[in-house]
Amino acid sequence: MADSKAKKGKKRKDKKTPQSTGDEDSSSVSSVSERDRSDTSGQIGRRVGSAAVTINRDEYLQAYRDLAFDRNQLLIKNSLLHRRLAEYYRKRKLEHVLKPLENAPHFEEKYQQKLFTYQELKEKEEIEMADIKTKLNAVQEEYEKKLEQAEKNFDDLQSYERTTGTGLIYSKKGKPIADKTVERFLTLQRRKSEQSSALCLRYIRARNAVTELESIVRKLEMIAPGLNVAQYEQLQIDKQNYLSKIEERDDELIKNRTNCTEHNQMLAHIREKMHHTDEVIDFAECDLGDAEIELIRAREDLGHIKSKRDKLRWSLEAERIKAGLLTRRDLLRDYQNAGDEVVRLREKKKILENQIKKTTAQLREARKRMLLETCSVDNTEDALIVCPNF
Repeated sequence: MADSKAKKGKKRKDKKTPQSTGDEDSSSVSSVSERDRSDTSGQIGRRVGSAAVTINRDEYLQAYRDLAFDRNQLLIKNSLLHRRLAEYYRKRKLEHVLKPLENAPHFEEKYQQKLFTYQELKEKEEIEMADIKTKLNAVQEEYEKKLEQAEKNFDDLQSYERTTGTGLIYSKKGKPIADKTVERFLTLQRRKSEQSSALCLRYIRARNAVTELESIVRKLEMIAPGLNVAQYEQLQIDKQNYLSKIEERDDELIKNRTNCTEHNQMLAHIREKMHHTDEVIDFAECDLGDAEIELIRAREDLGHIKSKRDKLRWSLEAERIKAGLLTRRDLLRDYQNAGDEVVRLREKKKILENQIKKTTAQLREARKRMLLETCSVDNTEDALIVCPNF
């Protein structure tokens, strides 16, 4: 985590504006030129007494060219970094970062306030460091006193052991213990005590280092109160999942928007059709009113026609009653046949009458002839009698 923070700090340092880099380059060039002037002045001052002034212009020109080349390289690098930053912010949809800041004086005031607070914190830190130094000196003095006391007590213990150890006798051998063995035991004891103290010191230092590292790890794990690194990583994973879901939802939203536009167009078309159908309905309602009026009139006419129909039915029924048996089909058929027979007989009658008329006419002519022939006959009186009767 510390390495990542350091890398982030380096990246923030690298991400500067072109104006600031240009100012830095100009300031670096000016500082270099001032240093060269100071060096030249120093060289001139040094060599006044010894030899004539000699200035090597090629070195300065080469240095200037190198610095100009470095400046151009830095400007190119700065422009590339700015382009990458612009592309990164555009991909992240953070184009507001590239826009110029508004209310710059307000930000300057805030920056001055933060500088004042930073100065106050620095003064407080100096005061706290002075207090810590005084406490550390007091602890160091106390430590030295306790160390001297412990060394003194250890020396007294060893002197007591030396006095008690001299003149002792081995229980098994019955020989006295030599002073060299006593000194050897005492030196071994001192060495072991020093080793044990060194081990204790190492253990204490290791324990303190472990506690410090544990506290650092805890601080690194604790990004915020109640928020660990594992939780942060889980939150990052959740964020990526949610971002993927958001992208899917954005795709669905785009599809839904296209569908909404299509549906809106369809609704507009349907509204136009509805207006047309409303007009058609209005005309149809007008026609319906006219049709209802005609229906009422037709119903009235229907009532009159029904009354006429009833009257006709009643008259037909009366006529049928009057007609009697003529309403029967067989009788009507016989009546028709009889009528036809009457017509036929009438025609036959007419033919026979014509024949009779012809025969009578022929008879009359024949009788007239006979009368004419018999007029001269003697019996004229009988013929005259027969003729009028005839």
